[in-house]
Amino acid sequence: MILKVGYKLEDIDFIKAEAKYYFEKVFAIQVEECEWETSDLKLAVQENDADLDQIHIELEQGRGSITSNSKVGILIALYRFFHEFGVRYVRPGKEQEMYQSLAEADFLEKEIHIEETASFKHRGVCIEGADSYDNLKNFIDWLPKIGMNSFFIQFENPYSFFKRWYEHEFNPYAEKEPFSAEIAQEMSDLIDEEMKLRGIVHHRVGHGWTGEVLGYSSKYGWESGLTLPEEKKPLVAELNGKRELFDTAPILTSLDFANPEVGNRMVELIVDYAKTRRDVDYLHVWLSDARNNICECEECQKDIPSDQYIRILNQLDEALTKEGLNTKICFLLYHELLFAPKKETLKNPERFTMMFAPITRTFEMSYADVDYNAIPEAKPYVRNKIVLPNSLEENLSYLFQWKERFQGDSFVYDYPLGRAHYGDLGYMKISHVIYRDVKFLKNLGLNGYISCQELRAGFPHNLPNYVMGHMLWNNTLSYEDLKEEYFSAMYGEAWKEVVEYLEALSQYSSCDYFNAIGERLNPVLSDRYGVCVNLSREKLSLIEENTAKTSGNQKLEWKNLGYHREYVEKMATALQLISEGKNVEAQRAWRVVLDFIRRNEMAFQPNLDVYRVIEVAKNYAGFQL
Repeated sequence: MILKVGYKLEDIDFIKAEAKYYFEKVFAIQVEECEWETSDLKLAVQENDADLDQIHIELEQGRGSITSNSKVGILIALYRFFHEFGVRYVRPGKEQEMYQSLAEADFLEKEIHIEETASFKHRGVCIEGADSYDNLKNFIDWLPKIGMNSFFIQFENPYSFFKRWYEHEFNPYAEKEPFSAEIAQEMSDLIDEEMKLRGIVHHRVGHGWTGEVLGYSSKYGWESGLTLPEEKKPLVAELNGKRELFDTAPILTSLDFANPEVGNRMVELIVDYAKTRRDVDYLHVWLSDARNNICECEECQKDIPSDQYIRILNQLDEALTKEGLNTKICFLLYHELLFAPKKETLKNPERFTMMFAPITRTFEMSYADVDYNAIPEAKPYVRNKIVLPNSLEENLSYLFQWKERFQGDSFVYDYPLGRAHYGDLGYMKISHVIYRDVKFLKNLGLNGYISCQELRAGFPHNLPNYVMGHMLWNNTLSYEDLKEEYFSAMYGEAWKEVVEYLEALSQYSSCDYFNAIGERLNPVLSDRYGVCVNLSREKLSLIEENTAKTSGNQKLEWKNLGYHREYVEKMATALQLISEGKNVEAQRAWRVVLDFIRRNEMAFQPNLDVYRVIEVAKNYAGFQL
């Protein structure tokens, strides 16, 4: 059979290739482009004034249409079309997808009538961790397949994240690969093209502007070991009577915002960037990535940091308007900036999107679990003595205080897959928290969610992102339905046994403990980690049997679950010992974990970020490197 398809959209070659690929894979149907009027299937972007992505799919007796009001929306609609025929986009990368080969008759007999509007405007992910070019490309390719529309590249380019991978930081078993700033830029340019092809909403930069004011490029991320030239010292924050780089790192260094040269220079840099990067839809303007390093000079002490921040944002808006630039600016509620301004307000709120970033929150509970009649008053700001809250109640008190002063566009910038997920050994608790968080977002008056996370967060599965994407598209979906859809595709007939095992692992492990929330000595949790060790040992035969009798991608998933089982046994042993206070024995057990994940990294490279799990373990969980 040859299916005649007509197109009314930009970048036609990419979507043509996608349609051709899936029709051939699923039905062995050949696709032929033809005139619009004579086509069997019509694909079109029909723009309108709606602020949310919309899709419309009709199919009857092999004829129909797939339309959307946005470029990324038409891809979401195309992938949704094939989802109706059983394609499951369970992980980043086409080779990871699950589908059954169907007959032409299955296509011709199917009726589809779908008309949907996305539940949220902002639906995306921000890069973290250690990533190869392919990791990043595959993840961006995956976003519209799970209903997402946005991607955020921190800094000028992803140099820091590429460098960690290609130089194989923390993995002595891997040989360093050729890498340089030039290579990173070439890969970054290609990634920008991948985003443009798909119509992905482009977020960029974030931290780094403070360093740029001092002459340090944001592309190098958290580089440290630097010395501030004498002539730059008047620009940086005065701390304990001194003006130096904070912990020798430009990205961590706050500035003297009472010095007019600081604001003028920062605004000039941001405007120049916006002029050259008109492809960036949302430009993030944040301050330093450290806390309790705010300038103590006499002039700065007259204001709290958020008042100084708002003044610079207003100055920036005026400069962008003067240049005729409509770039949206994302501003950040994070560290000192959680504390709402007392004096200043944004003069042109339409320019700005507010981003709530509760980085130290617990993930043992959801926004939906909070008693909203018992939200405390936001604590007053005390210069260089803030303690970031773990509780959702206190974090939300800061959001609500800000929302009294800004009623414009906003989203939560959250971290379920940035650190906390390593503590959830089954990835099921974190999936359910994400589900309930997203379902509750509208109650918080937030227009979406961007997850600051590792891209390689799929060990043993990618249900957390799968749930996140699907719920951001349609926040009325059932968690149980999503779970069944996902795991039945991934593991076949024995999926319920796998889910029961993974949910038990999640029940007996702790997101918070691995993330340095709570006491390190915890006998109750120690007993629970012992249960996790036993659970992992009990599942060896189930995994072996199903690995032997399955084939294709399901076999690979069972094999991956086998690697994960060994990882859980070793990691839970180390966590059991450290929570008992047996630190020497715990460090020995941790060395076993290190050896296992390092030696086997390439076997599960797309799924577990070895660099990042080691970094989090040493910085938060209490292990040593």
